[in-house]
Amino acid sequence: MQLLLFLGMAFGLFVIASLIGFSVLSKMTGISVFQLQDSASWDLTNPAMMTFMRGMILLQFLFLFTIPALLFSYFSDPHPMRYLGLQPPSNHIYWILGIAVILIAYPFVEFIGYWNQKVPISGRTGQWMKGLEEEAAKQITALLKVRTPAELFKNLIFIALFAGIGEELFFRGILQRMFIRLTKNPWMGIILTAAIFSGIHFQFYGFFPRLFLGILLGAIYWYSGSLWVAMLAHFLYDAAVILLIYFNPQMLENPQATLLQGQELQLLVMGVISLALTILLLRQMKKKSLATYDSIYNDDFPKKDNDFSF
Repeated sequence: MQLLLFLGMAFGLFVIASLIGFSVLSKMTGISVFQLQDSASWDLTNPAMMTFMRGMILLQFLFLFTIPALLFSYFSDPHPMRYLGLQPPSNHIYWILGIAVILIAYPFVEFIGYWNQKVPISGRTGQWMKGLEEEAAKQITALLKVRTPAELFKNLIFIALFAGIGEELFFRGILQRMFIRLTKNPWMGIILTAAIFSGIHFQFYGFFPRLFLGILLGAIYWYSGSLWVAMLAHFLYDAAVILLIYFNPQMLENPQATLLQGQELQLLVMGVISLALTILLLRQMKKKSLATYDSIYNDDFPKKDNDFSF
């Protein structure tokens, strides 16, 4: 019931805010709502369109992710900040370990993404998925292709910072907590949340690398006990990708490419090394973690002889 209430509130607020926001942004930019109905006709070279797109990102950040999470935690718990995990980590070393995990995992994420592109999907489903991919690539390319310090700063704020805060509040702060409580198993809750986190982007050819990143962010939050650490890791990962594209603009010419495109063996070797180091770092986080199912959910369920820490 709480899950349904939360999702209903989030999507309800977003729909209302979007209707109002579309009207306000239309007057600000001079772009009519009718022009926006056909995304294929969008003039992505028009600065006003960039303003409109960033405005919609801001609306999503505020009214789909951030405000619903804050409101739900406020009405669900007498200690909303603790409920969301907005507290210092149990050990200061988690700031370093969380950053290290998410950045060292990058080559393995690239490896997964490379093979995710090779999954064959035919028929109408394949065409639909390819259309979504092309639409997403078109928009992100428009935002990232202007290589000026001012545009770089805007992208770090609107793409990396907003995602790092808003998505972590929504997915790890609320949904992951709910799914762990529902399944009584941290791993299951983390994986279910990561699957929804990846699926809601509607980009199949990036589903598996995003799923892996979601699992890592969930584990970082669980082990550290602090959503701040997961937020920082999420922001730094997205910021690193934005900076890579900024200094390597050729990556925009093929959104499906990796840094090692055409060098499969090298990508495989780096991916394996990356995965091994990521696992070692996660094991180190586990050793220092104070997180157990009972200690976090002791107000929801009676104590049990066994815990579900991992």
